[in-house]
Amino acid sequence: MPLKTKKFAILTILALAGLMVPFYLSADERSSFLIINAKIIDGSGGPSRFESVRVNGNQIQELGQLKPLSGETTVDAAGLILSPGFIDTHSHMDNHIFEMPDALSAVSQGITTIVVGMDGGSEVPLSNFFRKLENNPVAINIAAYSGHNSLRSITMGKDYKRPSTEMEIRSMEDLLKQDMEDGALGLSTGLEYDPGLYSETDEIVDLLKIVSDYKGRYTSHMRSEDIYLEAALDEFIEISRRTKLPSQISHISLQKGVYGGNHPG
Repeated sequence: MPLKTKKFAILTILALAGLMVPFYLSADERSSFLIINAKIIDGSGGPSRFESVRVNGNQIQELGQLKPLSGETTVDAAGLILSPGFIDTHSHMDNHIFEMPDALSAVSQGITTIVVGMDGGSEVPLSNFFRKLENNPVAINIAAYSGHNSLRSITMGKDYKRPSTEMEIRSMEDLLKQDMEDGALGLSTGLEYDPGLYSETDEIVDLLKIVSDYKGRYTSHMRSEDIYLEAALDEFIEISRRTKLPSQISHISLQKGVYGGNHPG
């Protein structure tokens, strides 16, 4: 049951000052409504333009110099910017999305898609998470990574403070393969945290061979963000070169003032 996202059409109107102005319509009004007088920035890189947008059901039906249909609800967006929703590429909202399915903290910022399973943590198997989304729809689109720490925890249990065996790596590969089949974007690691802290570089590379088979990607909270930062960067680069996968460092945050005052003048 491949299910990467739950589809919802959510329009975001942004004020020129950067504040979001939401609007709410009844079920009858949502069947068809026309947004007029908005400055449209569509994300394509092209120039902004003033057009109307007709929404029918959960789809954008047409754009242009449009006139309201008989009985159609009109939303006047004069002085505002109309834009596609933003994508939060690093979210931990999977930890509580089912308790707050309206995802107000996201949609009130104009975010309509989130990427979860970050920093090595995800539900195992991911199909369980996707099934919950199917049975309990939420207000945003969701895509997910398979989390290395979660795979390692399921495989090794409490005996994780050591390198994995070849058999354990094969077990993690099987879990990861199933997650990729079910729609995972790729593998995330949190190498600064248990149990991933005890993994060797070769373990990550072996797992990413599975990701490569599915043309996935790699995102990592590196092994260190302070005194071992340079070694952590070297490891990330080595993994990227060996796997030839699209790879992303989740954050580069120089913690604890370790590098304070050491930058050349």
